[in-house]
Amino acid sequence: MTVFNLRNYQRSDLEELVALFNATVQAINKKDYTEQQIEQLVQPAPDYDKWDAVLASTYTRIVLVGTKIIGFGNISKEGYLDHLYVSKEWIGYGAGKLLANDLIDHAFDSGAKEITVHSSLTAKSFFEKLGFRVVKQNNDYRNGVLLLNYLMVYPKEKYI
Repeated sequence: MTVFNLRNYQRSDLEELVALFNATVQAINKKDYTEQQIEQLVQPAPDYDKWDAVLASTYTRIVLVGTKIIGFGNISKEGYLDHLYVSKEWIGYGAGKLLANDLIDHAFDSGAKEITVHSSLTAKSFFEKLGFRVVKQNNDYRNGVLLLNYLMVYPKEKYI
């Protein structure tokens, strides 16, 4: 059995996290999105200052196996789950569920009334298994390319 560890985000993690994000989207989301759509999602020239501002201003956790970063996620104190990504090699081993539960626990402990996420089509079933429900489908356009996602909610009543 693999042991996963969680720790808080550090600025020194940033380039590795963005690379993990890009690699995961390119490898995993290709089953649900076209190449043109994936090109809109990945960030070949990321704005590291913007990424750091988001990750540093929210509760951001890193998942590790030993000293290797295999995932990350972040959530606001109001309960908006912004990122949750696990390296393609580690999907299906429980790292994502561990991370999601840690983020959800933190947000509810901080006073959030519910947890919301804009889920990709790829991650939708993962969030549904955790107890999230779809509120609405969003048709988001980037550079004229449709990027379907879902606003999903996890109510506090389910948590208690």
